[in-house]
Amino acid sequence: MAKRRNHLLNLIFALLCAFVFVSCKDTNSYTIHGNLKGLETPELYIATSQDSVFQIDTIRSKAGKFKYKSKSEVLQPAVIYMEKGNIWVTVWVKNGENIVLTGDINYPELVLAKGGGINDLLSDFKTTNNDLIEKKGDIRDKISANSKENDATSAEIASAQFSSQIKNIDQTLKIHVMDFVKSHPASVASLVLIQDFLLDIENAADIQPALSLITGEAMENELYAKLQAWVEKDRQTEVGSPAPDFNILSAKNDTIRLESFKNKYILLTFAASWSPFCETDYAKWVSIRKKFSEKDLGMLTISLDEHKADWEKLAKEKGFTWTQVIDNSGWSSSMVSLYNVSELPCNYLIDKDKKIIGSKMPIDSIQTILTKLEIRN
Repeated sequence: MAKRRNHLLNLIFALLCAFVFVSCKDTNSYTIHGNLKGLETPELYIATSQDSVFQIDTIRSKAGKFKYKSKSEVLQPAVIYMEKGNIWVTVWVKNGENIVLTGDINYPELVLAKGGGINDLLSDFKTTNNDLIEKKGDIRDKISANSKENDATSAEIASAQFSSQIKNIDQTLKIHVMDFVKSHPASVASLVLIQDFLLDIENAADIQPALSLITGEAMENELYAKLQAWVEKDRQTEVGSPAPDFNILSAKNDTIRLESFKNKYILLTFAASWSPFCETDYAKWVSIRKKFSEKDLGMLTISLDEHKADWEKLAKEKGFTWTQVIDNSGWSSSMVSLYNVSELPCNYLIDKDKKIIGSKMPIDSIQTILTKLEIRN
């Protein structure tokens, strides 16, 4: 009898404690508790949005531990930048949530956030795929170290081998993400994993099969609209699509449009003098200009150089004799947005009917297509 009474008293006590905890829970703010390994710089920065206004706060940590408290009536991502902005992690916050952040910042993809449905689901995915994600991080570190320690040829060979391993890991992770999305189609966590593991800006339309599985509340989230926008933008410049028209001024102050290249194929390239990745394309562009008839092939290069003189000097040195446009708005260029350019160099081939027949292709692949068209000089 006494044991039964004690059990009943313990149960009542537990219920009272739970009631007090829920009653005292602050529903007007959220809190992030951090306990991270590997932090060398005590200052952290957290970026959020309040009433459509971008906000950055400073957090001070001590021995990897910190506490941050703020308010957000809507569910939103909060990005925590560490080590002077070189490392960051994202957590999902909303008033009433108490979030605990743990892990080693040497593996930022494996930092876990517990608290709130989305954070918990994402942490579960990371924990389940811990070995794959950690291995991918280790391989990336090896690629970086190898490029510094070995000569260019050896580094390139090793990099190709490592890249193959990463591709295999990525493919496995993509399969796991699709399984997750099928199991949690209404969770914003599915959108986050689609963005982090499936989205390739250069081929954004590839995420459409995953997005088509999304249902319920997740479809109302801003991230869903953002991902759909990437898909639509990618489709705008995929092979077979009409090339987006434009109205821009050349370096010689001539108005340039698609119709400026009437009855011609167009090689449209994006580059900048400050981009080291463009250098290998310069001689190939010149070679194409010499090999293929100006009557059949027009060439247009869009430079994203801030200073006009920088590109003009390079164009003269390299022997660029075709139409040049220097857009000093750089990555904010309307042409960058119109043609969904996310890296340099970027090459398009447009046919005489102004349809895209080569989209974001290596210049060697463009040249192969041109050769098949039999428009040589």
